[in-house]
Amino acid sequence: MIIPMIHYLKEDEQLLIERFTERTVINGPGQYISRPFERVKKRSAVVLEARDYVYIKNQLTGEIRVERGPLLYFLTATESVIKRLSAIPLKESQYIKILDNNTGIVRVVQGEATVYLEPHEETLSDDPQSGITVDEHHAVIVRDMTTRQRELITTPQVFIPSPTQTIDSLPQRIRLEDHETMIIRDRDGRYILRSGQGEERSFFLDPYQETVTLYWSSGIHKDDRNLKINRIDTRPKFMWFEFEVRTQDNVELVIGITFFWQIINVEGMIKVTDDAPGDLCSHARSMIIQSVSRVTLEQFLEGFNNIVRQAVIEQEDSFYSERGMVVHAVEVRSVACKDPDTQRILQEIIQETTNRLNRLQQQESENEIRLKNLQGQ
Repeated sequence: MIIPMIHYLKEDEQLLIERFTERTVINGPGQYISRPFERVKKRSAVVLEARDYVYIKNQLTGEIRVERGPLLYFLTATESVIKRLSAIPLKESQYIKILDNNTGIVRVVQGEATVYLEPHEETLSDDPQSGITVDEHHAVIVRDMTTRQRELITTPQVFIPSPTQTIDSLPQRIRLEDHETMIIRDRDGRYILRSGQGEERSFFLDPYQETVTLYWSSGIHKDDRNLKINRIDTRPKFMWFEFEVRTQDNVELVIGITFFWQIINVEGMIKVTDDAPGDLCSHARSMIIQSVSRVTLEQFLEGFNNIVRQAVIEQEDSFYSERGMVVHAVEVRSVACKDPDTQRILQEIIQETTNRLNRLQQQESENEIRLKNLQGQ
């Protein structure tokens, strides 16, 4: 610039003056008359509010430093702003992990605090993380990234992980009722039983333990193993089952059975089977089929409950006790012929039997009335 000019500066303005061999700045307020061959540039000062801060780089040395607000900052002739940021506020139960890119060291800052990052630092998460509340019913499992070991934290607190820890899971306390039993597998594959009748009926799972899920047979025919069991109910319970049998006179029947059964030894059960109702129904079906095959249809209809009870309960059979089960009662709830024509004939027989009983009852009533009349005469 050859022609001199007058430059007026406000309180938050400055002039950057470039000459042939140097650069200088003049800060406001004031005025400046430029000289020939000077390049003059007006720029605003950096205004920082309470939580603002900037990274300022020295163009000659490459050094980057931080200026925090509240502040009105005038840059020097060799400085420039490379990044403007806002401080991260942390509440009392919050924390944030910060990585030092120069050393690779991670540090944890816990609230209440206001976090200003150095130029060589960055956060490992976009937002502050909340501490984990550990109390009587909630715990936390953490993994140490140095040793690769997991640890269960149950001491009541607001848990903040250390720089080398990561939160693996947040288990809840397991509480068993009096009739419940849970099977737990430890890190070596061994089974541990926890019962509602024991002292440790309320507990947290250790880091390397897991609950065992049993898949039991379900449905009226017990042909699907889709019933998930995590807690074994040791109370007596009912179960329905339906299958086909054939009598001695070659009549195919579909019978429905009701079992009243109970698991009395969970440890014995888990050693032998993982499908207690499926085993019970399969074995009972085999025994009932054998018993029904030795009687005719007429004999079966006259005493089906006794035949089934003898086949299932009254046999000297250790099958159920080996699996920790006991069958208290078994009853036939329905009988039907598989062949429609045979079923129709059977229904006619049943209807005729019913009609005969009704006629007998009616005759007995008439006889009783006549007897009363004779006694009255």
